[in-house]
Amino acid sequence: MIIFGAGILGEVTLHACRARGIPVHRFLDDRIKGNLLGVEIVSSRELENSLGQSFYLTSPNIKDMIDPLKYAGYYDWHSCGEVIKDFDISSIEFQSINGSNQSSKYSTEHVKYLIRTCLHHHDNYLHPEKLTVQSLDLIVTEACSMRCRDCSNLAQYYEKPENSDINEMFKTIDSICSKMDEVYEFRVIGGEPLVNKEVHLVVEKLTSKANVQKVSIFTNATILPREHQWNAFEHSKVRFFITEYAQSRKHKELIAELKKRNIPFATETANGWTDCAALDVHNRTDEANAAIFTACCAKNLATLHDGVLFRCPFSAHATKLQAVPDYPDDSLAAATATREQIRAFLRDKLFIKACDHCNGRSYGDVVITPAIQIKTPLKYVKYGTQSHAN
Repeated sequence: MIIFGAGILGEVTLHACRARGIPVHRFLDDRIKGNLLGVEIVSSRELENSLGQSFYLTSPNIKDMIDPLKYAGYYDWHSCGEVIKDFDISSIEFQSINGSNQSSKYSTEHVKYLIRTCLHHHDNYLHPEKLTVQSLDLIVTEACSMRCRDCSNLAQYYEKPENSDINEMFKTIDSICSKMDEVYEFRVIGGEPLVNKEVHLVVEKLTSKANVQKVSIFTNATILPREHQWNAFEHSKVRFFITEYAQSRKHKELIAELKKRNIPFATETANGWTDCAALDVHNRTDEANAAIFTACCAKNLATLHDGVLFRCPFSAHATKLQAVPDYPDDSLAAATATREQIRAFLRDKLFIKACDHCNGRSYGDVVITPAIQIKTPLKYVKYGTQSHAN
């Protein structure tokens, strides 16, 4: 067997294989190098001598692993769920992700969450008649309590950021949920979502939907929820994802409150930022943009903003900022889109036109210093004028 993916779920799969006496030949991963627990990690370019091998796939986005395997001529793949579904991970000290086990992201509780998520999506993929989505980003505000120069969600360009209209969000949630068999996770994002004083009402709306399994709130820990909001956040579907910055002045208080109220959370220090926030036009060929899209780590972050469905937050915000042309095929109106249109939009796109205005967001890109603060919004010129972002 070859395990595709040398991250946390790949490590769980290796432990499960060893417990069951299944020999693992190597890991396949284009992002992580070296070895993991004595097993060599190779890239896709080094698979020439692996014909006849079987693969365990460990990404929730299973299609992203199946497609390159098929392209390379490998068809014997299996869900990692075959070995990890009932595997006890309580005694494992995880060594993956560059040996880091410092973040609660790698706690036993959170790894169990990752396993459940992964297996759930694998099961859904094996039933293609269903219309399901792993996650949907819901932008509740364009405003942020920080102003990071390289924000991948383009908050640094907004001169007058706005909260999303709550009635519009409610209509959008109703419309999307009525057409989906399941939304495994709604990701409540901004900006900083806690800037919006009505965010708890949005969370209540999301948790009320029977076909929404999880609601995740992404925060920078600069703002504490108000007392009247906590009841909505204590729902069993809700969990917090916290990115800790030097500016996260409420980090300790937030974690203390979450623990006191038994609300699941994961927290880690800001890392892994890349130069993907520039607003520019590259004039690439369709083939080049398809390559950018295929390698993008955000292409499956389907995003709802102002009643419109986009493939990623960059496309959503760049469109709102008028930093890209109004590409009609890059989005769908949530209220009028049919089930078939949503399926094709989420599953069949080779790229979107907005890709040509993005530097790309690949796992292999050079990492930059995160959260460099600026005092005023970055200047840019709306599309159609002579120049673009400065």
